[in-house]
Amino acid sequence: MEKKYVTAMQEKVGTYIHDDITFSILSKLPIKSLKRFGCVRKSWSLLFENPFFMNMVRTNLLSDDPSYHHNVSLMLLRQNLYGDIYTRVLYSFSGEKFENTAKLILPNPFQEGSETPYRFYRFEIFDFGGFNDFICVKCFLRSKYTPASKYESYARFALWNPTTEEFKVIPHSPNRIQPFAANGSHDVINFYSFSYACGFGYDSRTDDYKMINYVMFLAPPSYECIGYKPLGDTPEPFWKIYSLRSNSWRKLDVVMPLPIKHFSSTRDKVYMNGMCHWLGIIMHSDSEFETKLVSFDLNKEVFFTTPIPLDIDDGSLGEGSTQKQLVVLNGYIALITYEDQTTTCNISILGELSVKESWIKLFIVGPLHCVEEPFGMTKGKIIFRKKDREINWFDLRTQMIEVLDLKGEYCNIAVYKEDLLPIGGINK
Repeated sequence: MEKKYVTAMQEKVGTYIHDDITFSILSKLPIKSLKRFGCVRKSWSLLFENPFFMNMVRTNLLSDDPSYHHNVSLMLLRQNLYGDIYTRVLYSFSGEKFENTAKLILPNPFQEGSETPYRFYRFEIFDFGGFNDFICVKCFLRSKYTPASKYESYARFALWNPTTEEFKVIPHSPNRIQPFAANGSHDVINFYSFSYACGFGYDSRTDDYKMINYVMFLAPPSYECIGYKPLGDTPEPFWKIYSLRSNSWRKLDVVMPLPIKHFSSTRDKVYMNGMCHWLGIIMHSDSEFETKLVSFDLNKEVFFTTPIPLDIDDGSLGEGSTQKQLVVLNGYIALITYEDQTTTCNISILGELSVKESWIKLFIVGPLHCVEEPFGMTKGKIIFRKKDREINWFDLRTQMIEVLDLKGEYCNIAVYKEDLLPIGGINK
């Protein structure tokens, strides 16, 4: 009898695991696995409602974030308006806590005697998430003033390695100029393409860096200046992709949802693990639409979408009461929404692509009074601009706000790894 009792006790002790140990193990698992393990037992299905467990998940997520690596730097572009002139200043933040600050100068590859008579007058930097060895830059060029062309301008994309100061201009695509005549007209007009960068990243399967753009066509400024009325018809827009390995563009046979902010922002597009992601509009009718996460596979050149629950995204276009920011947080696609009325930032992460139910609202930060908009995140810091144009960041680990002593009418960031290799690495 005593032997049977001892055996029963041993079996009981051997099968019982304290909740603290269970929570510690489960909190280190991927969100995708946690969602699936909810069917194992009822208490596990309620883990995401347990504050103690969720704090462990948040702590593990931030402590394992690869953006804390010592060679990861942050570049911040600050733009201010003085009269009719915009000034742009670049800053680099490096070190474990971004304690080292320095001003940077973007080199000008468009010198006299180059392939174009246009001068380099302003630029934008793109933050597509991930940690590339170089930064994608959009350079705006402008010709001299003429009555016919006004200030004719166009944009060129380039890749820049801030560590080596190497600057590679991406070539034009062959279909940049499109001869086109409207229906019933004998006049043929050369329309010029206008490209919007929707994604940039590394394709490990082909050892290649790629950029995906959406292309629209615009009539030249001189067309209206000489008395023509705007044409009702224009060439059809399309998607194209650039390969650094071949240094060339080609058309894509896809029709994908466009970014929600009509290309006016570089902040709603990210790259992760061979895929480009952006917040896209799915139109159901003239008055009904839906916001979804659009994901494009750089290797297979296919796309798919992931619905966003209404409790995470209210479906607005990112204007007015809710600001949206797509970021990468420790290997997860994350969506930051800032609500003006409550002055709170909500950070939700996606556990599994194409699965609506795998979204989890992980952080609720605030109230953050006087915030105008968040515009980036790295090393567990939400970078935001206040209504007085002051730039701050909020550290999720310390729950503290740090003032950067910078102001800007417009700000954007890019995160990169310090690397001495040439652009393209072994491809050169």
